[in-house]
Amino acid sequence: MDKKNAGSGSSESSGSGGWQLGDDGPEAYETFVVPAYTGIWADEIVDRACLRPGEKVIDVACGTGLVARRAAGILGGCERVHGIDVNGAMIKKAGEIERGIKWQHCDVTGMPFPDNHFDVVFCQQGLQYFPDPSLALNKMHRVLAENGRILLTVWRPVQYSPFYDSLCTVLGKYLDGKAAAMLSAAFEFGGPGKLKSLFADAGFRAVDISIVIKQMRCSPFDAFISGSMTATPFFQEIRDMPAERREEMFLEIYNLNRDYIDDNGMVAPTESYMVHAIK
Repeated sequence: MDKKNAGSGSSESSGSGGWQLGDDGPEAYETFVVPAYTGIWADEIVDRACLRPGEKVIDVACGTGLVARRAAGILGGCERVHGIDVNGAMIKKAGEIERGIKWQHCDVTGMPFPDNHFDVVFCQQGLQYFPDPSLALNKMHRVLAENGRILLTVWRPVQYSPFYDSLCTVLGKYLDGKAAAMLSAAFEFGGPGKLKSLFADAGFRAVDISIVIKQMRCSPFDAFISGSMTATPFFQEIRDMPAERREEMFLEIYNLNRDYIDDNGMVAPTESYMVHAIK
């Protein structure tokens, strides 16, 4: 085999109509995507929260629950940790990995919690998928306690994540265009000005936005490409391609990323906006 295929554009599943995975996607996500890069982003967002004993937290658009699990580890238990996601397959996987956290299969607009309920709200790479980001932030503001913190990430434009920039190019060439559009949409939310405005309109204060740069590392690269494609909504299209055409596509992905490949696999930068705000 040659140089095989590549990863998902969003770290987490989120709002209705967003990044939706099938039954096999969550397992592939945990196996390939989490070790490659979403794990380090989860560590970053939880570390920045400076969680304190006894705080109650929620991971919105939690996917397989990576951020919630990291938070539970810091807090020393799962009793006060919640996670919600609209994707049933992802929530099911989250529950299989950690039964102690309180998982809910629901949309951000329908969170079944009272006002002022959580001390910390996390949302890792979810805001860009919500049909109405402004409404989503208002709902997160509602469940956050007075003086509570929200921490949220969204990707910077795709040129700052060169692996995914190359993947958008290749998908646009080999598939029908919808796959590339779906992936690139994860990186097109907007910059600090839009984020500050949305957070202010939702009632948050002390809004701080940082550019954070992390390195994705996957080894071996062949296995990451082939395995992580299963964690994408367009996996069916790739699987149904003629084998020769699929191998050609995987090889092109590999060649476009040669500058980031060393003896231990691929290492490439990824960049996000990290938002920290107070209610």
